[in-house]
Amino acid sequence: MLYTESLLKKSPIIAAVKSLSDIQKVPKNINAILILDADILYVEKMIDLAIQKDLLIFLHIDLFKGISRDEYGIRYLARKTGIDGIVSTKGYLIKMAKEENLIAIQRLFIIDSSAFDKTLRIIEDAEPDMIEILPGLVYPRLASKLRRKIKQPIIAGGMIKEKRDVDDILSAGAVAISSSNKSLWRYKKIIK
Repeated sequence: MLYTESLLKKSPIIAAVKSLSDIQKVPKNINAILILDADILYVEKMIDLAIQKDLLIFLHIDLFKGISRDEYGIRYLARKTGIDGIVSTKGYLIKMAKEENLIAIQRLFIIDSSAFDKTLRIIEDAEPDMIEILPGLVYPRLASKLRRKIKQPIIAGGMIKEKRDVDDILSAGAVAISSSNKSLWRYKKIIK
């Protein structure tokens, strides 16, 4: 896990991709991708290309079509596909992924105070390796409160449009952002 975190700190953008074309466009400064909205017939080609590009591969299992969201589906993904980890909103999938030595990223939507409190309970129960907060733009406002409550590295995703948003999120302590916005894929972290 420390290796993954250090890779993301060096290159803090996770390219969220939906196609082979997207993966082909991932620049060399990117170390990780998040495969969104794929299906079992197409994902193998996506994974093969990502492996050729030496990318960490995360699969958003909640959006993945053609495989059961149960222990057998997780086991298959872990043992047969070459992915490094999953992203899910579901705690039971996070637990199963960890049992299969996949990096488990819990995706959480924080839209109000009650969602924030629920988030803390979900994290405590599932014990993910990393947490993805959506929408990402809320992270700088919640960062200090979250850091007091959780130990896992945080990724921010969703609604991030500009480089200054990325700067604000990373300055607030997130290790990375996930984005399908190709203009952000060439982001260079400013070292101060």
